[in-house]
Amino acid sequence: MTIHSLKNIIKKIFPVTHNIRYDNQTFQIMKIVLEADSTFVDVGCHKGEVLDHALKCSPNGQHFAFEPIPDLFSELELKYKNICKVKNCAISDSCGESEFHHVVSNPAYSGIKKRSYPKYEKIDKIKIKTSTLDKELINESRVDLIKIDVEGGEYGVLKGAKEVIDKFHPVFIFEHGLGASNFYNTNPDDVYDLFDLSEYNIFTLKGFIKQSPPLSKQKLNDLYNRNKEYYFLAMFRV
Repeated sequence: MTIHSLKNIIKKIFPVTHNIRYDNQTFQIMKIVLEADSTFVDVGCHKGEVLDHALKCSPNGQHFAFEPIPDLFSELELKYKNICKVKNCAISDSCGESEFHHVVSNPAYSGIKKRSYPKYEKIDKIKIKTSTLDKELINESRVDLIKIDVEGGEYGVLKGAKEVIDKFHPVFIFEHGLGASNFYNTNPDDVYDLFDLSEYNIFTLKGFIKQSPPLSKQKLNDLYNRNKEYYFLAMFRV
């Protein structure tokens, strides 16, 4: 059996999904960006897998987790008691209340708006509190890295973080994909222009790790429209 054939067999038995690849790239980036006392912010914390890694990278830092689903919030609150600041709300561009689509059969798909799903899902509509990153973080002493995974609502999160962006210039790792963000009537042009006005560049996760040039608006649109990539990184132009 050739090495090529063996690799193909291994791939079939242990397929490397996009999500696993993005998780691994995210962990690599966290090692690059975070210092021992850095502040990490997890918007859409879910079960805390990424937050766990932040605690390893920045054991002396201040960390924040935002999770709107009540059951997941309760688990996070217990898990990170006296370790991280965990809040039961969705981060958006306004403070108040909102209807929220809790995908009971697959909570990772949950969001303020209903999006497309690869198969039938059981959905409960619940009421949740909303807040902004500006309200939650502007009085902190530092904010180094913000991860946003909100199933299409990322542009709203960014719009509500203008003061945080201007004050701290944090690095952002964010999901932005077709089939989710378009249900919020947002597109790559919106995201690109918002970051560009704040003097940020956008990269793929792999591109940042490999120190590749930043994406042009045209390239970002191309990757988005072809569903080639749906996780990106934005960093202040140094």
